[in-house]
Order: sequence, then structure tokens, then C-alpha cells
Amino acid sequence: MRIFTIVLSLVLTWVFAGAVASAAPIVEGDTDNPVTAAPGVTRPDSPHCSVTLADGFRSNAADGSPQFYEGTLAPPKACPGPWAKVVMDQTVTVSGRQYDRIGDLRIGGTEVWWGTTEEPSGEGHRPITYHFDKDLTPYSALLRTPQPFHGGIENYNSAIYTGVYAQTVTLTYYQADRKHPAAVTPDRVAGFGHADATPAAPTVHFSAQGLPRNITRAYLEVTLEGHACDEQWFDDVPDAVAAKYPAAGLCGKGSYREANFAIDGTSAGSAFTFPHIYSGGIVPQLWRPVVAIDTFSLHAETYDVTPFAGRLVDGGTHDLSFSFPDIGGEFTVVPTLLLYTDKNATQTSGALTQHDVAAAPARQETVKDISGGVNVTVTAKRHDVTAGYVDTSAGRVYTRVERTRDYRNSDDVTGGGFTQHVVQADAGQQTSVSTVDGRVRSADRHTWSYPLTTDATANITDDQNLRISGSADMTKILGDLTGDGRTWRPVRASREWLASSGVLARTNGVNTEADGRSKTLFTGTDDRGRPYFHYVASEHGLITENRELPGGR
Repeated sequence: MRIFTIVLSLVLTWVFAGAVASAAPIVEGDTDNPVTAAPGVTRPDSPHCSVTLADGFRSNAADGSPQFYEGTLAPPKACPGPWAKVVMDQTVTVSGRQYDRIGDLRIGGTEVWWGTTEEPSGEGHRPITYHFDKDLTPYSALLRTPQPFHGGIENYNSAIYTGVYAQTVTLTYYQADRKHPAAVTPDRVAGFGHADATPAAPTVHFSAQGLPRNITRAYLEVTLEGHACDEQWFDDVPDAVAAKYPAAGLCGKGSYREANFAIDGTSAGSAFTFPHIYSGGIVPQLWRPVVAIDTFSLHAETYDVTPFAGRLVDGGTHDLSFSFPDIGGEFTVVPTLLLYTDKNATQTSGALTQHDVAAAPARQETVKDISGGVNVTVTAKRHDVTAGYVDTSAGRVYTRVERTRDYRNSDDVTGGGFTQHVVQADAGQQTSVSTVDGRVRSADRHTWSYPLTTDATANITDDQNLRISGSADMTKILGDLTGDGRTWRPVRASREWLASSGVLARTNGVNTEADGRSKTLFTGTDDRGRPYFHYVASEHGLITENRELPGGR
């Protein structure tokens, strides 16, 4: 405990040591390569094989049109499985000027990665290179047989936006052995690609067919990515406030977002998303070189839908839908079913016994005058419960799933709508308890909290004459616990924090100020459960501190 206290004291000293303000405006040129504080995927010390899906593959062809890498992925003969872990690595290099773009990798119809890119400034001459990885072990069932793959970055080129992304993508298969046993993974992965919801079509549908007839547990993994007026949904305002300041071009529909998902028309829950900010968000200088949390690989949420398992084993086709009641722009929905099956039975059955999923949250929205503008405060609460049973070879297994969400967003809109100060709290938990003959078979709890504060001020004549400034303070707090349904003990916990500020000024198309500074800190455990601490700071586009503390990788 004394060592941890000393470490924490050092961290706080680094985090809160203020930088000396520059006397004159800075115009950043070349920046360091993008970095994050979160730990990478750990690798077993076992025999392994790598398969290359793309090698320096350019996001655009010679004529500037976008292009994508594709082929067939098969397990490497030297590493046929079972696997202790399967890891995707991506390295991306880009130069020139470009927006932030969307990227994905689809294997056999399942989106195994969905993310966005770094936005190069075009101000310097040095290319930037960044790397990220993702643990694909949960998709092992999908990887055991040859599958078509399709991936890449949806990029656009012009005389101004010249940046082309070169991508190298590999999958590494780590063989299981006595020291590194095979991972416990879903027996079937059912992916559906992705679909876009819009105000004109706020509900999207996916068709699930050919599912196993012996499902015992079912989980729904969902990635939501906002675009247009829902890219930064957390600073959207009520329609009346947007109308009050027409020159500011504020986005409407308010700040609360959820996607109500249903199975065959029966409400199963409400999906939400971490408040991702892409590398062009608010002010691009905020994210050079320290990018926002989960920029390169968007964070997916996982929902326990085991109470519906009895409906999914009939051999029929099932409709999975997502509906956005207050969509303001566009949301991409990326769903995947992760299914566990009965090893000792070819057929299970069951029923949904409790279904208390509210059609809408308990929600309040108030608008009041403040000095220089208005304050908008939105609160929302959810408490949903589903329960059901599955008849398995181990007996009748009852599962009860309880989800809560507590949301609050306060937005000060001033300066004729050109200045916003947003303070948001968004937290909740999912608790799943399964019993057989009244005895607890498993009990798991997942907790999450995503506090966010942003400031933004814009003075814009046109895209060649402007001054925008802003800051962001964001945190992702996750916890996993296990127990007997009454008492709980922690399994894993993490806290990732980032604070950035930046400014961009342009006169007659020439940057007169382009500067930013950031601090980011990860504390918690890596994917093996080992302590991990990492602190990074930057100023003027350059890394000033990069420290992994004892226990770090």
C-alpha cells in the first residue's frame, strides 16, 4: 500500500504540474506520432503465427478513389488452434492534409473492428505513424474456418485533402499450451455488418438466421458511432435553443441519446455509447498527438440477453432492431451476437418470464436564462429488468438481468450560441444472476462511468478566416465484479483520464495560431489483471512526458 501511495503521489504531481503559457501564438508544424495511455493487448509466451491481411495498403487508388483490402482468411496451418489468444495489429501512416475517417475490418460478415483515424494537419512535412491493437479472441469461433474478409479506411482525396492512409494489418494466433490454456470463448459468433439510422429512418433492422438450437447464454455486443449532428451528441441542444441562435448553427434534439433494441419486436434493452470524440472534434489541435479515449478502436458495450435465449433456439429467422427516438444526425449501428451452447445437448428450450423495459427513460429537460445566454439541463434515468429460463442438460437455468443508467447533462450556451460549456455525468451497471434449483450458478456485475466536460468557442467568418478554441476533460471508468448475487468482489477495474486544450486561428487561409496541450493517465489493470499505470503529457504537438510506472508493460 505504501508503494501504491508513493506512485499515486508521483502521478498527481505530474498530472497537475501546470505548463507555462507561451508569450506569443504558436503555429505547430510537425507533431509527434499519436499516443494513448491505455495498455496494449498482452501476448502469451507460446508458439504463434501471424497472417497479413494488408501490407502498406493505400486507402486510395492512383486516381484518388477509395479502395479496400479483401481476401480469404484461414487459420494458419502451423497454428491450427486451440488458441490462448488472437490479436489484431494495425499500423497506419499518413501525411498531407485530411479529415478524420472511418475504418473497419469485417470477417465473414462480422465487424471485428470499427474505429476512426488520426487527422493529419498538413502543416508539417513529416508523415505520422500510429499503431493500435485489439483482442479478437472472443471471435475465435468465427476464425476457425476460412472466411472472406474486407477492410480499410473510407477516405476521400482532393487537391486540398491529400492525405492517404497506408495500412498494415496482421492477425497473430497464439497456440494454447499447458502454461497458456485455451481461452473460454463463445461457441458461435453471429455478426450482421452495420447499418445507419437517420431522422428519416430512425430504426434499423438486422436479420438473424441459422442460430444454434442449443443456446444456453447470449450476449449482444453493440458499437454506436455518431455522425453529422450526432457526432458530438453531448453538446446538442433542444430545438427551441437552436432556433434562438440561428447564426450559430447549433444541432437540435437535445443531448440525450439511446438506441432501444428489440428481439422480434419485444423490447430487450437500451443501448448507449461512450462519448467518443474523433481527432477533428471541437478543435483538431486537442488531439495532436494525444488522441481522445478509444479513437482508433471505438468502445463497444455488451448486453446480456440470455433471458431471450429460449426464443432464439427455434431454428427460425429473428429480427434484431435498434430505434433512436431523438436522433439528430446519423448513427451507425454495429451489432454482434456472442452465443454459448450446450455441449451435452443438441436442443435447448426456454421462455422469457419477466420483461420490465421502459419504452423511454424517466427524463427531464429544463431551460433557464443565465448571464449572456441560457442553461440547458437534461436528466434521464433507466432501471430495466428482464428474466427468463433455459432448459439445459444441467437443468433449468434461470437468469435475471438488471440494468440501470443515470444521466445528467448541463450545457451553458452563451455568446450568441457560439460558446458552450458542457458538464455531463453518465453512469450505470448491468447485473446478471443465474440460478439452478434456487442455487446461484453465476453472478456478474459490470459498472461504468463516463464523465465528460467540454468547452468550445467559435468565431468564424468562413473556413479561411476563423478562430476556434476549446478543451475536453473525459474519463472512462470500468469495473467487473463477481459474487453470489448478494456480495461482490472485484475482478478488474480501470480508470482512463484525458484533459486537452487547443486553439486554431486562420486569416485569409493562413494559420496564425495552431496549438494544443494534453495530459492523459491510465490506472488499473491490463487484460491479464496485472497493475498498469501510464502517464503521457504533450505540448505544442510534441510529447513532453511518457512514463509507465512500476507494474507497467
